[in-house]
Amino acid sequence: MTPPAQRIEEGVERGAPFPGFVARGVATTLPAQFFAELLPLIDDEAELRVTLYALYAIGRRKGTLRAVRVSQLASEEPLRRALAGCGGDAALTPSIERAVARGSLLTLDLEDGDTLCFMNSAAGRRNRERLRSGALKPPPGVSIAAPREQRGAIEVDAPARVYEQEIGALTPEITDALDAAAERWPADWIVRALRLAARHNVRRWAYAESILRRWEAEGVGEEGGTADAEPGADHARAERRDHGPYERVIRRS
Repeated sequence: MTPPAQRIEEGVERGAPFPGFVARGVATTLPAQFFAELLPLIDDEAELRVTLYALYAIGRRKGTLRAVRVSQLASEEPLRRALAGCGGDAALTPSIERAVARGSLLTLDLEDGDTLCFMNSAAGRRNRERLRSGALKPPPGVSIAAPREQRGAIEVDAPARVYEQEIGALTPEITDALDAAAERWPADWIVRALRLAARHNVRRWAYAESILRRWEAEGVGEEGGTADAEPGADHARAERRDHGPYERVIRRS
């Protein structure tokens, strides 16, 4: 009996109709958002084919790190055949760039010139940030390149790495909070605020954020500004914050 994979391959080569899905075949799961929100936005055939195949390739990866190298995608024969009629091998990189710009994929540059691709999901965003910060050890043989804007400059400790070292485990909510903070304050401010929070034994992002807000309003001195001179001030201010209808519940707990 001819193996299913061989039947499909022969059918493709002859131009015959697809012979149908095999029983007990391995399934690939895609988020419903792909079909409801993303698919109607993709107007480039090569981008659609690359996005679908990249999500399939990422999904079949084992372990915590769900990502695939661009070089691995380039060597996948089914993807090469899929792109044969819409730009060929040369369409791969531009299609990935379009998918990144659209928000369906994330990428991370490697020192060897290759690129890792992630699904733009909570897990993908978290793993990319943890790899970039050094909080997650990359697989053997993989070295993460410095961000393009930092190449040739003195690298500072990444806030995500310092958070895990000084405060606790990264969660999707904390990752989003650090991303938002990075858009508002310099990375070295965030690192200093996290280390001050640890020094004051108030290991909470809310405390570090209150320090950043004070520095933004009052300036930062050589020793960390007023927050460093008054170890309990930010914590006390945070405790006095109005929590609305939940105030009494919070105070009782």
